[in-house]
Amino acid sequence: MPVQTSYPGVYVQEVPSGVRTIAGVSTSVALFVGPTLWGPINEPVFCLNYTEFVRTFTDDTSQGDMARAVQLFFLNGGTQCYIIRVAVITGAASATNPAITASLTLNDATAATTLSITAKFQGTLGNSIRAVVTNSVAGPGGKFDLELYRDILGVKTDSQTWTGVSMDPVLSTTNTRYAPHYVVYKWAALSPIPASPLNTEAPADLVATSLAEGKNGNVITATEYDAAYVIVDKEVDLFNLMVLPKNAGVTAVAQSALWSKASVFCEGRRAFLLMDPETTWTTPQLAVAGMPALRIGLVKNYSAVFYPNLTLNENGTNMQIGPSGAIAGLMARIDASRGVWKAPAGTEADLRGISGLEYRFSDGDNGFLNPRGVNTIRIFPNGIVNWGARTMDGDDDFASEYKYIPIRRTALFIEESLYRGLKWVVFEPNDEPLWAQIRLNVGAFMHNLFRQGAFQGTKKQDAYFVKCDSETTTQNDINLGIVNVWVGFAPLKPAEFVILYLQQMTGQIQV
Repeated sequence: MPVQTSYPGVYVQEVPSGVRTIAGVSTSVALFVGPTLWGPINEPVFCLNYTEFVRTFTDDTSQGDMARAVQLFFLNGGTQCYIIRVAVITGAASATNPAITASLTLNDATAATTLSITAKFQGTLGNSIRAVVTNSVAGPGGKFDLELYRDILGVKTDSQTWTGVSMDPVLSTTNTRYAPHYVVYKWAALSPIPASPLNTEAPADLVATSLAEGKNGNVITATEYDAAYVIVDKEVDLFNLMVLPKNAGVTAVAQSALWSKASVFCEGRRAFLLMDPETTWTTPQLAVAGMPALRIGLVKNYSAVFYPNLTLNENGTNMQIGPSGAIAGLMARIDASRGVWKAPAGTEADLRGISGLEYRFSDGDNGFLNPRGVNTIRIFPNGIVNWGARTMDGDDDFASEYKYIPIRRTALFIEESLYRGLKWVVFEPNDEPLWAQIRLNVGAFMHNLFRQGAFQGTKKQDAYFVKCDSETTTQNDINLGIVNVWVGFAPLKPAEFVILYLQQMTGQIQV
């Protein structure tokens, strides 16, 4: 706005520079979707370490490999992830046998109901909770002592005791120990019964009694995963890597259906799906033969498969687990040290926290699998390493521009960063001043990546371009409220094959 002058002198006015810094988004936030024994259903939980995961979902593996996959994610360099538990719930299309919350109803001295104790989440684990009522005083506002604990194979754990609590909320104005509010327990919650009118009588003395009727529900289908994706779309701002740990009750056919829908979801969220090998892949020949079927319905350049399964030693027993969780952690580690444009493979891409592989492969086996887009995990003298970097679109016969994982993930990183960094453009006057600002800000972002070594070329003209002018945005586009920005980059492609040429030098006699 022009300065309004009124007196002779010097006027100072700050002028915006037009520089709006575009920050690069995170590239390695993982999303794990699958069944667990405990925890909130269809509610994304953010975890920064494995301890946080166990605190909410436990380390139980009876429902699937979620706990193992998350543990390997953090062991291999992962730092941030979302966990979403899926289960059949009441009212769902497949709710013939839904997950049920364990509960216990307590009666007062007259046998009238007064208090309900309900497990925090659905599942059989709630049945391990025990309640003990002692020192109960009959009559309205009578006080009582309450102990809650969990019985794990006859061993009392997580025990807490509250003394002098009451079921009278009026009394709680002077005595704050109104049981439904005062009793805070990790595994269960209290509520009055009936809700109205309240029964303010204390529950009668009760020896250790178990909460009951907790259930995990029937086998989870694609319907439950679809419901989880809807919740993630609403509540999770950003994730980059998606993992579906093995579900204990899902067949190979059903698992393939889960992969295809998950890849479509990843495409819409600019994320990348990491897949485990099929259970039928017992040889390289069967793996290659199974790839065409695995690709059906899949968004191929938004997904990759890794083979074989990893061996995890648990209390002296070797367990086979899909590699996707460990690979997600490896990608996070490589992203932090080298950048998303570096292939998460090679001698530095060692997998940690495992004891071996389900199958060992030779160079010949690897040479058979790699051209078909199967990323092979190998055992070398320096450790167990990921030795592949191809997407599901990486078959040599496809000639895809997104053949390699780092190219696809670099493109997703740039897209998401620019998507967020250019929101200020909306509703700005659509003409050359705006276009110049866009070129300036996007160019600064791309140049910073160029300096970090994200692109090919020794000069920026060879590495990237940003175009936003009257050629990209015509008058008809302006009339329609559209501004077009063209951004191009020369990706770094991994050196899969290193060829050495050796020649003997013949000595010559000099005269």
